[in-house]
Amino acid sequence: MKALILHGAQRLRRLGVYGLALTAGLVSAWAVREHVQQRVQALEAQARTPVVERLVAAYDLPVGTRLEDMHLAVREIPAQWASSASLDPLDLGSLLGATLAAEVAHGEPVLKTHLTFTAPAPALASRLRSGQRALTVASGDLGGLAEMLRAGDLIDIYVSFSHRQRELTVPLLQGMRVLTVGAETDPDGGGVGNITLAAEPEEAVRFIAARQAGTLTAMLRHRDDAAAVKASTQTDLASLVGLAPEPKPIPGVTILYGDRVDAQALAVPAGHAATNGFETGQP
Repeated sequence: MKALILHGAQRLRRLGVYGLALTAGLVSAWAVREHVQQRVQALEAQARTPVVERLVAAYDLPVGTRLEDMHLAVREIPAQWASSASLDPLDLGSLLGATLAAEVAHGEPVLKTHLTFTAPAPALASRLRSGQRALTVASGDLGGLAEMLRAGDLIDIYVSFSHRQRELTVPLLQGMRVLTVGAETDPDGGGVGNITLAAEPEEAVRFIAARQAGTLTAMLRHRDDAAAVKASTQTDLASLVGLAPEPKPIPGVTILYGDRVDAQALAVPAGHAATNGFETGQP
């Protein structure tokens, strides 16, 4: 009898261990499932969070830095975390030349409290890299795009001109950085003044020559777009729209009768002209 009781107790003990293991496994599976669901919900909520673009430091900026466009970058920040003192990228033109009153680490937003405008605006030459020149462009040379430009924008300039009886359009200058946009208007109140670009000397010469001999068109490009536009081999309108080129005229030989031109004969290979003349009785 005692043996049966011991045997039964051992079975109950084993069943209890198995039950505890099963219960622990179920609890662990439930906990993992809850954790995964919470993580998914957090990621979905983060994806739904509205973001805003703000100006941040492109690298570590010490106190006293006089801000130029190369010092700043644009980063998306959740709207709820964006400080009311942070700066919108559209305000870049009004910030250039300001002096930092506090250090700003790489990637941190630049705040209005970091800036002081007591110092005079920097000279235009300070915005040029070594070897560059400031190229002044009339707003009329850039078409309607000039009214939308801001300091720091990048533009491409194309030129259309006639060459060997063909009307061509080719890229002239690419990725030209806008330094300043004139605020003065013309006498009729319809212009925006001159645009100043940072250009290499060779680029400036190409622009001056193109302005004298062709028609200029400007296009705005994204500040992070550094790709070069390749010059197409088909740059005239007829080729671009797929029209067949005009057939070349067949060369001919002018035949003189006495003192007048009477007809034009098709060119024939050398060696046959004399024979044909004798056969037709013509000189």
